[in-house]
Amino acid sequence: MLKAVFLSVGCAWVAAGAQFPCTMAPLQGTAACDTSQTPSARAQYIVSQLTLDEKLGLFSNGAKSVPRLNIDAYQWWSEALHGVASSPGVSFAQPTPNATSFPQVITTAASYNKTLWGTISSAISTEARAMNNVGHAGLTFWTPNINLIRDPRWGRGHETPGEDPVTTATYAAHFVPGLQEGEDSKHLKASACCKHYYGYDMEDSDGADRHNFNAIISLQDEADTYLPAFHSCVVNGRASGMMCSYNAVNGTPSCANERIMNGFARGKWGFDGYITSDCGAVADVCNNHHYANQDDTCRDVLQAGMDSDCGGFLASYLNTSISRGVTPMSAVDTALEHLFAMQVRFGAFDPASEQPYLNYSYKTDLNSPAHQHLALEAARQGMVLLKNDGTFPLDATKYPTVAVVGPNANATTTMQASYQGNAPYLISPLMGVSKYAKTLYAEGCDTNCSNQTGFPAATEAAAQADATVLVIGISTEQERESHDRTSIALPGYQEDLVTAVLSAAKGPVMVVVMAGGSVDFTVAKVNPLAKGIMWVGYPGQSGGEAIADVVFGAVNPSGRLPHTQYPKDYTNGLSMLDMNMRPGTSNPGRTYRFYTGTPVYAFGSGLSYTSFSYKNAGPSVSIDFETMTRDCAANNQNAVYSVTSNATVFGTVYVNVTNTGKLAGSDAVLAFAKAPNAGKGGVPLKSLFAFEKVHLEPGETATVAFDLHSLDLAVADAAGKFAPVAGTWQVAIGPNDELLIPVNVQ
Repeated sequence: MLKAVFLSVGCAWVAAGAQFPCTMAPLQGTAACDTSQTPSARAQYIVSQLTLDEKLGLFSNGAKSVPRLNIDAYQWWSEALHGVASSPGVSFAQPTPNATSFPQVITTAASYNKTLWGTISSAISTEARAMNNVGHAGLTFWTPNINLIRDPRWGRGHETPGEDPVTTATYAAHFVPGLQEGEDSKHLKASACCKHYYGYDMEDSDGADRHNFNAIISLQDEADTYLPAFHSCVVNGRASGMMCSYNAVNGTPSCANERIMNGFARGKWGFDGYITSDCGAVADVCNNHHYANQDDTCRDVLQAGMDSDCGGFLASYLNTSISRGVTPMSAVDTALEHLFAMQVRFGAFDPASEQPYLNYSYKTDLNSPAHQHLALEAARQGMVLLKNDGTFPLDATKYPTVAVVGPNANATTTMQASYQGNAPYLISPLMGVSKYAKTLYAEGCDTNCSNQTGFPAATEAAAQADATVLVIGISTEQERESHDRTSIALPGYQEDLVTAVLSAAKGPVMVVVMAGGSVDFTVAKVNPLAKGIMWVGYPGQSGGEAIADVVFGAVNPSGRLPHTQYPKDYTNGLSMLDMNMRPGTSNPGRTYRFYTGTPVYAFGSGLSYTSFSYKNAGPSVSIDFETMTRDCAANNQNAVYSVTSNATVFGTVYVNVTNTGKLAGSDAVLAFAKAPNAGKGGVPLKSLFAFEKVHLEPGETATVAFDLHSLDLAVADAAGKFAPVAGTWQVAIGPNDELLIPVNVQ
């Protein structure tokens, strides 16, 4: 979103005992206040009472008040990507100076713990309600970001759950209900917003930027890559909000795309919430995409299904468009009905006595000890151990002095990445290690690493210490909103810093990679002096503590990479504007599903301090091809792009997972489907279709069941239609195909 578009800040219905519109004339006793009616019916009545001038003031994110009806102003724009965050609708003034800052989404996703995802979002909405009750937050939060990391250079990839459609769809299906649902079944706890709909995954590259980019997306890629997460967010997550994106797709700006908003979302998927534009995206329809003039833009976005303009375009031009007969009042009223239905669902027109969320307090529900512990636990579960020669974990008694060096060794705000709030504290890696050992600190260089003047201090510290934690990577200096990277190599002289520290170190070295998007750290992988490597993403307010806990063995790591770590030459000649997932000229294939090269570390990689084995524990599985064909046809008819809770189960694979090591540990068990013709003719090499996380004591075995649905054993064709593939499929357990289980489709 455009950070410059900070319009009016105001929140309605903010405190227990407040005067609600239905407690006074003229709405008291009307259909607007009849709780036996649906939110839609109540909203229709409210809109019917508005004058045109009153209506015109309600389309911006900073919606104006309607004093005549005792309706307060409302700021629709609040953020909560990984904790309540700074935004026009949020205030961190007293008495709410802080909110829990959970790990950035890319790190939380690496946990592959569905329960954790929902628990975090529930904690976020609890804090949001506590802040709302003192007028310091709205209730419409523009989260989650469920675009995929198509290209590792994308500046906002760390805001997402990664590169995989099923991971992202599953994240949405658990994060959204956690945010929206709670003890009060009649009202939304808070509103989630599926963004950015759709095909948005670049900022400013190769002569284009997000405000004018026309993404050319094939129907095949749309079906199996770009739409599944949004389908799941609406159907499985029951999201009450969506956001149309800046870019165009195949010539139509997203905010004027009736096919995806009224066609798919509202028509096929049953979406019944509101749709906001990204901030400035309505103006982009006219001024950057040159899709329509001012009058027609107003009509096109409203008739396509958008309801609220984050920005000022409709405020400036809608009245004229209406007066000229271009935009019909029916489109205006429909949008406002969607917006007021949301306010009804929040409780804006209901008695305070019927709303338990109004009892939430900043004194007990904001930044609570339980939420602080949850932030630490989320960071711990997001740690991904990629290399270990057996040296780690360290025994603190044998390594009393530890050098903590590198560009991110003392990172604090870097660990929050973007869309962050005011954290109550930030525990850097240096601070975390200091709880276990005496520390020697040297930065070496910043993340740009433009010179080597700080290298001697870093190498001297490593030479003196009993062990070294070398924290390299990038930050929002390199990857952020409005800024893509041009290279995925470690910036500047960081490779030289790694080599220098490894060569100088007296004791074992753990290389910690703090980065959202992929970076090539082959320099550490191939050097035997790097005894361990750990990827941590951006781990939030307790990130440094979590890192140290893994290094010293207080925590057994269990995270898995949510995206491929590519070699730095992957992007050579590969345009950021090439939206094709499948390999082609100058395109080696995108994500693990289509990449034909050798990664530095593969999607799903992740080690433990214990060991696990997998064994087929079920009978052979055979599925009738014709029955599955009929199911796929029905899915195609209804634009089903992700597995729903009521999807037909055609078979089940059972896997015995055994902890064969000496330590208790958790394992994220990943199940991939490999078609008989995998990697040929546009068929994915393999695709994740399910995952479960289990915790096992040494010697303990758990049986994990993976249901098989038609979408799991089908392939999208050039027309974007799914069809099953006959023959012997393989269910591959683990990122390296540790167990293969045949499934016959015949």
